[in-house]
Amino acid sequence: MEHSIYLEAAAALARQAGEIIRARFGGEFEKEYKSCPSDMVTEVDRKCEEIIIAGLQKVFPDHVIVGEESTDEARAYPDGFTWYVDPLDGTTNFVYGIPFCCVSIGLAFGGEIVAGVVYDPFRGECFSAAKGSGAFLNGRLVCVDPIRKKLKEGLLVTGYPSNKTFNKRLLRIDYHRVLESCTNLRALGAAALELAYIACGRLTGFWENVLRPWDVAAGSLLVEEAGGRVTDINGQKLNLEGYPSIVASNGLIHDELLEVLS
Repeated sequence: MEHSIYLEAAAALARQAGEIIRARFGGEFEKEYKSCPSDMVTEVDRKCEEIIIAGLQKVFPDHVIVGEESTDEARAYPDGFTWYVDPLDGTTNFVYGIPFCCVSIGLAFGGEIVAGVVYDPFRGECFSAAKGSGAFLNGRLVCVDPIRKKLKEGLLVTGYPSNKTFNKRLLRIDYHRVLESCTNLRALGAAALELAYIACGRLTGFWENVLRPWDVAAGSLLVEEAGGRVTDINGQKLNLEGYPSIVASNGLIHDELLEVLS
């Protein structure tokens, strides 16, 4: 299956949305709460999603589109093409003026991710991948961290659910155990971009207990195509439904990481 047409369309739309994010960053914009005060959405999220969805519908009118701000039910679609769109991953960072957020657009066919783009508008970095074709950063082939072969050598990253009702799932992790097992731990606030950083070797391992399909669709493919490994927190295949957990790594530390998280 030729994926270049999908990547080109996704990258172009991600850049359009990125221009809006960059232009509105640090300014005034309307914001609302979704599930709770820490789960925010802004007019910028919605405007970017409108642009992306309209662009995808124009080029691929028969495809299903699952967007963060316009979808009530997040599930996997076993037939045909499905786009998973996060127009502004890292909304909290954006609201607080922290320039670490991105646009994430992933494409699944028959329930399997086949193409993905993660675009960082502040650094002009466009990460892209197609099934079986490798992972790229601004057109340059990238790979996961090949050096750190033990968890104790790895730099890890995690995240926390914006919806506080999921905090019990956080308590299943022994964070002291994790910290004692690795070099250090980060929490950067944008899962899709953190996965992209795993793909290009800037970070060694990542986990998060409560995410959404649009958070992980593109990023998970980036990691796999860069030579890494992606599972859920139980070591099983990542499921694009509901509130998935995810563990991603350079592959070399994956089993160790799963053990520490168990």
